[in-house]
Amino acid sequence: MNFEEAIKFLSLESDADREVIVNSLEEKLFAVKKEILTLIPVPSLVLKRIAQLDKWVEIEELIIAPAKSIDKSIASNELDAATDAISFLEIYEKRMSSEKLEIANANTFSYLIDCLNRTIHFQENYMSGFKKHFATYNEALPEEAKSRDMIDTGRLLSALKNDNITSEITWEIEKELARIGKLPKVH
Repeated sequence: MNFEEAIKFLSLESDADREVIVNSLEEKLFAVKKEILTLIPVPSLVLKRIAQLDKWVEIEELIIAPAKSIDKSIASNELDAATDAISFLEIYEKRMSSEKLEIANANTFSYLIDCLNRTIHFQENYMSGFKKHFATYNEALPEEAKSRDMIDTGRLLSALKNDNITSEITWEIEKELARIGKLPKVH
């Protein structure tokens, strides 16, 4: 792809000035981040979306500058340090907030992809840990769980801390176990 093709891909006129071009690219990045934040509970959907971002990275490099070297290492699984369901959910909540903030603050498509790969890895660790820490619960039938309807982990954490596991919370745990069981592994 050359510069003219990149401008055309952005649906801009060939004589658009640099500020208009950069703004258009930033608007696209914002829209992509907003969409992706809703996909996070399903790593396979995020991975598919990452594959679609390669063209945007190429355009970004043509218009702005080549991406700087990015640390693509995946952090260790801090969820493994959790000794019980409460500590597991506390670690998850804190780290997931941090991951979402990184995604929201990503200022390039290249960095966004790096953030998303870390988040996918973290979500997969969450799913393994959730099954481990809630293994005493039954799994709901797969058709009763939707792949994008993740349990409200903050609400679950509060219920656990207050020793208030209602039938509704139990049902949510069972649906989460079923949801996790339905999702394909991506790594």
